[in-house]
Amino acid sequence: MIDTALRTEVIADIQALEERRRIAMLTADVATLDKLFAEQMVYTHSNAANDNKAEYLDKLGTRHFDYRELAFLDQEIRLAGDTALVTGRMSGEVIIAGVSRKLNGQTTVVWIKQGAGWQLLAFQSTPIPAA
Repeated sequence: MIDTALRTEVIADIQALEERRRIAMLTADVATLDKLFAEQMVYTHSNAANDNKAEYLDKLGTRHFDYRELAFLDQEIRLAGDTALVTGRMSGEVIIAGVSRKLNGQTTVVWIKQGAGWQLLAFQSTPIPAA
C-alpha cells in the first residue's frame, strides 16, 4: 500500500493525464496521444468496436472521429500497484464519418506505469440508456 502523500500525487498525475487526453482528443493532437497511449492500447467504443493504438490515432488524425464537445465527469481513480483504474462518465458530441453523435456513457480507463511514466492501456465506453 502506498502512503497517503504519494497516493495523492499519483491521483493528481492521472487527473492531469486525463485532461491532457481530453484536450488532445478535441484538437486531434495525435502526437500527444501517441505519447499517452501504450503500444498495446485497446480503445473499445460504445458500439463495441475496438481500435488498437495505430487505428485510433489514424481515425483521429484523418478526422474520422471529430470531437466537438467532450467532458469527463464523476471520475473516480483507484490505484493498484503500477495500475490506475479510472471510472466515470463521458459526455459530448463527436462527428463520426460525417454523422453527428451525442456521447453519454460510463467509461473505464486503465493507466499503467511503465518506462518513463504513465500510459493509457485500455479504454471502454458503455452507453447510458436514454431515460
